[in-house]
Order: sequence, then C-alpha cells, then structure tokens
Amino acid sequence: MSASRIGLDPEFAKKLSVFEARLAEQGIKVILTWGYRSVAEQNKLYAKGRTAPGSIVTNAYGGYSWHNYGLAADYAFVIDGNVTWNGPWDKFGKTARDFGLEWGGDWKKFTDRPHVQCTRGRTLAQMRAAAKRAKQ
Repeated sequence: MSASRIGLDPEFAKKLSVFEARLAEQGIKVILTWGYRSVAEQNKLYAKGRTAPGSIVTNAYGGYSWHNYGLAADYAFVIDGNVTWNGPWDKFGKTARDFGLEWGGDWKKFTDRPHVQCTRGRTLAQMRAAAKRAKQ
C-alpha cells in the first residue's frame, strides 16, 4: 500500500522524511498512500462519484491539485500493523504545521485530513502556467 516517492519534488520529499521521523518520535507511525499524481490519474479520481462508480474522493480535477506538481502527499496511520485512517489527526496536523506544511484538516470547504502540501507561496494558477510553458 505504500506509495512511491517518485515524482515528488526532491525538497518536498526530504521535508516529508523529516516530518515522518518527527511523527515516529511521538509514537505515530504513518505510511505514504499517495504522492505525485499525473493529470490523467487526477481526472480519473475526480470522475469517481460523478461520472464513474464510487464515492467522491477529490474536488480537484487534473491540474488543480498539488499532487499533480509533486508537492502534496496523503497519509494513513499504521496501528498494530494495520493501515487505518483512524488515528491522532490533531497531532498529525500540528506536526505538519510545525514543519511548514499546509494540512488538509485545516481546510474549511473540504476537509482532507490525510493530505499535506507545500505550495512555497505559489498558486495553482502559477503552477498550471509554468507547466504549460514547459510543454511549449
């Protein structure tokens, strides 16, 4: 179930390693469930619960998620050897904030507790424009 770090921004990946270590020091074991996602993968997830079977899992379509730029990660807890999304989210969120990560649990419109991201002061519009320029 562990996701790969392939495609993650290298600095962000290093920050996540330190974040995970700090959680472990607190007795909180986590597993990365998703890091980088292609635009096509994002669109597939966005379709769930809308035009494809399943429940809605994201409000972002391709190009509108920090996952698409390697600057977001989703986590689950490992408790007694089992992967679960039930765990100490408040400690997880506080630790994320302490490391300068934006935590999805702080969002008002759509809470996403497993999600952390590092935007470095940029917007998704800037990221989409940069990606478009890179393709030209």
